[in-house]
Amino acid sequence: MLNPYSNEGIWLKGNLHTHTENSPCGHYPIKTVIDMYTSYKMDYDFLAITDHFFLTNLSDYINNEKIILFQGVEFKTSGYQTLGINVNKYDDDKDNLDNHNDLFLDVKNQGGLNIICHPHFSKDDYWPVDKLLELDNYIGIEIYNNNVKFDNKGRAVATDVWDKLLSSGRKVLGFSNDDMHVFSRCGGAYNMVLAKERSRSAILDSIVSGSFYCTTGVLLDYISVEGSKICIKLQRKNLPVEFSFIGNNGEIIYRCFGSHAEFDCSSCTSSYIRVEMKREDGAIAWTQPFWL
Repeated sequence: MLNPYSNEGIWLKGNLHTHTENSPCGHYPIKTVIDMYTSYKMDYDFLAITDHFFLTNLSDYINNEKIILFQGVEFKTSGYQTLGINVNKYDDDKDNLDNHNDLFLDVKNQGGLNIICHPHFSKDDYWPVDKLLELDNYIGIEIYNNNVKFDNKGRAVATDVWDKLLSSGRKVLGFSNDDMHVFSRCGGAYNMVLAKERSRSAILDSIVSGSFYCTTGVLLDYISVEGSKICIKLQRKNLPVEFSFIGNNGEIIYRCFGSHAEFDCSSCTSSYIRVEMKREDGAIAWTQPFWL
């Protein structure tokens, strides 16, 4: 079993989809956005600024001791939008919807990460699975986008797209992001990264290896593998959740309720297992896939 959580480290909280006034739909100066995410109520460890087809210069804030910042961009004007994280330039025809493979390769060559945005942004097939299967060099997709929950005709959750990609053999990761435009919608979705230290390089390394989980509020103490068993425990202050161990095509293989769960994968015929944890108030957490 491939265990993305095999390394020891510290849990770091971050959002990889954030807009400032440099986006046509943004509202706040960069300093105000940073101050919000570093407030005591939010307490974020890292943040990517991803304005629409614009690279916001973070040079005046990059050494902020309270939070680790990543330069980023949200590419394209409307259709097939993607995030480029940890980039140092913006060079794209924002209206060209057929150059994603070239775009992704350029971001990758900069040492950046490509993430597919909100697959169900305004309709179910905003990002058709067939289109995603044609593309390479993206690390994952947003399986939850908090802004879509409030603003659009689409759906915030896109685990159906994720399962189709995983079931086809594509080893893509899942991300949950605020897609922040207004402060009233901050902190609704984030990524908890298990990093060896609180540094930019350690966070990127852990994201690339899949050593993080996504959440809208459910917090985990640990995720581990013991032999053929996946073991997960909630943090002490969390209410119990329903654990769902999910395999190919989104099939629920095992389900239980509580603050701790174990599942033996030795007899599984699925190519992967991922775990969803849902609380009665609707908050959810998602692990990355364990490849069998």
